[in-house]
Amino acid sequence: MKKNLLFLPLFFTSILFGQNIEIDEANHPYFDIIEWKGMGGLLLSKDPSGNSKQINITLVGDHPTSIWDQKFTPKKEEYYYISSENARYVYFLDNLDLNNGKVYFSQLNSAGNVKSTSVSFISAIKKLGAYDYNKLELINVVVTDKALVHHFRYNDKKNKQVTELAIFMTHHNFLTYGVELGSVSFESLKNEKYGHWQFIGFTGDRILFGARDYQNKTRGWTLKEYTSKGKPQLGVFINSPENLIPIENIGFGTTGSYYLEDKASVETGLLTFINSKFYLVGAEKSTGAAAEITLYELVEDEWKPLNAMQLNYFIENKNLKLGIYPMNEGVGYHLNHNGYNKVSMIYYASKKEAPHNDFTSRTIYNPSSVFERKKKEEFNVILTNGLLQFDTSQLGKKGSVKFEIIK
Repeated sequence: MKKNLLFLPLFFTSILFGQNIEIDEANHPYFDIIEWKGMGGLLLSKDPSGNSKQINITLVGDHPTSIWDQKFTPKKEEYYYISSENARYVYFLDNLDLNNGKVYFSQLNSAGNVKSTSVSFISAIKKLGAYDYNKLELINVVVTDKALVHHFRYNDKKNKQVTELAIFMTHHNFLTYGVELGSVSFESLKNEKYGHWQFIGFTGDRILFGARDYQNKTRGWTLKEYTSKGKPQLGVFINSPENLIPIENIGFGTTGSYYLEDKASVETGLLTFINSKFYLVGAEKSTGAAAEITLYELVEDEWKPLNAMQLNYFIENKNLKLGIYPMNEGVGYHLNHNGYNKVSMIYYASKKEAPHNDFTSRTIYNPSSVFERKKKEEFNVILTNGLLQFDTSQLGKKGSVKFEIIK
């Protein structure tokens, strides 16, 4: 009994500071890893000879072994991973733009169930009017808790205006519902006070879009809210803080807008909605050759500053290139300006700081990389009970791979 008591402190120390997890090789070596935030890391493996297109998925979290294993078969070599904070589904899209009016995909839910199918958007689009689906310009694809959402833009040259549409596809039965977000004239779009519609976020079955607007001599945004079945719930105007400088929205995170690299737009601030709260990331010129990126929360129709990040070497004649990814802890961002190409986090908690890590292509698939200072080859996943770490240099090699959970 005494030996067991002596062993217990060592046991609890190992649990507290670190726990190694070894994942056996699947049928083929693991070639990539992506994060499903809140769930864990998804290891991907496939036949290196290319004889089979099948992709095997292994979820790794806080278990001593893999949580589940699944597989899907993309139609082509390239496919698109779509995920969001607080969404219980992720998608592997075979096509971004419509293919004969259809979207082909594999849907994966949190239990590890995969459904591979295609869904036609033609009927939902036709109900909105005489739109030729072949002429719709895709702006974004996002996943919410209840639906996969496609955002399209239609250039109506006859009426000299742009009309924007959204198609909602519910997760559980793949039914589609279309809405017209609104129209704006070509002439108005020449004025910086007005802008295109943007998806800004969701909470549960609340899905919101916003467009830069000018009402009663006040700059701000018009907001529209819908359910996953396209039912309108809200239409309001909110003001903008003063003195914000232009931001070129380069996108950040696993959404269609990131994959559509040429869709960057210039905004006065990046608006987002998560956990039933509105937040805004805005930039302001500060003293000397410096600027400040500020995170605001909308409280009783007023923007309250929560936290900020100083940018010491601001080039005034260049727009800040910034993309954001809203999370439960704060707003992650990718900033590319004047040789500074980093990812970090602005926490909702005042004065709480986050490390700045180098941006890499893998960062997009690893939103938790903004929480801890890390090397380029590290892959970090924040779990409820610790930090899951993985060395990506293990990828592409035969044999098992190792993870570590730091409590």
